[in-house]
Amino acid sequence: MHLLKTRSAPPPAPLRAMRGFTLVELAIVLVILTLLTGTLLIPIGARMEERARRETASRLQDIEQALIGFAILHGRLPCPSTEPDPASPAYGLEQSPPCNHATEGYLPWRTLGVHQVDAWGSVRDAATAPWTGYWRYRPDAGFTNATISAASTTLSNIQLRDHAGNPLTTVSASRAAAVFYSTGSNRSADGLNASHSPSAPAYQAGELASGFDDQVHWIGHPFLIARLAQAGRL
Repeated sequence: MHLLKTRSAPPPAPLRAMRGFTLVELAIVLVILTLLTGTLLIPIGARMEERARRETASRLQDIEQALIGFAILHGRLPCPSTEPDPASPAYGLEQSPPCNHATEGYLPWRTLGVHQVDAWGSVRDAATAPWTGYWRYRPDAGFTNATISAASTTLSNIQLRDHAGNPLTTVSASRAAAVFYSTGSNRSADGLNASHSPSAPAYQAGELASGFDDQVHWIGHPFLIARLAQAGRL
């Protein structure tokens, strides 16, 4: 009679293989994951910022075309929008001429039919809400309070300067018919754009710099006259 041979159980696995990760090992894994996540987020943030700046630049081009179209239709540039209450029928519309430059104005987006804010903006829902991302706008009085002609000249002397303070328009008599801009991702006007002057308007334009991310655009006097002449308005 043969005795059944029982198969002996395999030797137990090493204790290290059974106990899993140690706290030190888990901590190292978390550190590695954090570093990898950080390196991925930085390029994503930069790409999102660049996309927002491109979108805002595109909207600024649309605003330029809308302002020129308004000038062709009405023979003048629109006044800024100054109504702060979103519930008002005048909200987003141009102020009736003559323009009031005593306070900072905003682009009359409803009058022009363009985006009311830039890529970082928030639509206001109350009169006390901040103007986050709304287009700042300053036209020259010589192109808003009277019908534009070939003899029209700038009256407000709107100055455009670079980061070093050098003039981008002529100093004695500005050739800017209007200036409009986005306050950028920091949502506040930078440099010369941070202050409003009713009598000596000066604005700063240029590439991204430390403490400056505004996107500033302006329509030159000769350019506006040329576009009106092309349209047969003059």
